Amino acid sequence: MDWLAWAEYCYNTSYHTALRATFEVVYGRPPLALLPHTTGAAQTDATDTLLRDRDSFLTDVREHLLQARQHAKHYYDVHHRELEFVVGDWVWLRLLHRPTHSLERRPKGKLGPRYAGPFQVIERIGQVAYRLPLPEGSRHHNVFHVGLLKPFHGDPPASTPPLPPIHDGRVVLTPARVRRARFQHGAWEILVEWQGLPPDDATWEPRESFVERYPDFQLEDELFPEERRDVMGQAQPPQAPNRRR
Repeated sequence: MDWLAWAEYCYNTSYHTALRATFEVVYGRPPLALLPHTTGAAQTDATDTLLRDRDSFLTDVREHLLQARQHAKHYYDVHHRELEFVVGDWVWLRLLHRPTHSLERRPKGKLGPRYAGPFQVIERIGQVAYRLPLPEGSRHHNVFHVGLLKPFHGDPPASTPPLPPIHDGRVVLTPARVRRARFQHGAWEILVEWQGLPPDDATWEPRESFVERYPDFQLEDELFPEERRDVMGQAQPPQAPNRRR
């Protein structure tokens, strides 16, 4: 912990090639210059040792930051593909594909829709962004990074194709069927299979949020055989079976 502040100083003062700046971006002013240590310049041996160790630590941290940057650049270059489009090209648009409840993880299935379209490029924005004519009523911004696009090959459609259902910028899967239900932590959950995904990619979803998201999907009463309702219509948790002694 004694060296944490110096490590932070090294990181904040390292040059960022993308920003073309260092410390000024965060603090709005240039960093204070550190005078290099000269052996024997301090008045006490303890101070002299402390300053020598500080300079050695700063050198090590800067070298590790440079190695990390070079490693990240190498990994990016391996997987990076140079791709450019011109106005009039047809492209597929990659959409984020997540279940409605488990937005933080990617489903394992490979059969779900990964791309929408195709759409025709109508404008190039800068070096890496393109404008697409999305369908009327779409809530997406119509400018996309080139990394979300891939070339379309074949005969283009006669009209702009519709987008799949979107929620918070992500594709909303269509439920195929509800396999079963369970009562967990004071609430009901249902095991949902999704259209376009194999049965192994079924996910547990909270019943209340599922009903709100898919009000037209009919849940079978047989899924909740142990559910009890009071006179006010409030759902009650299933009762544990009586045990005889």
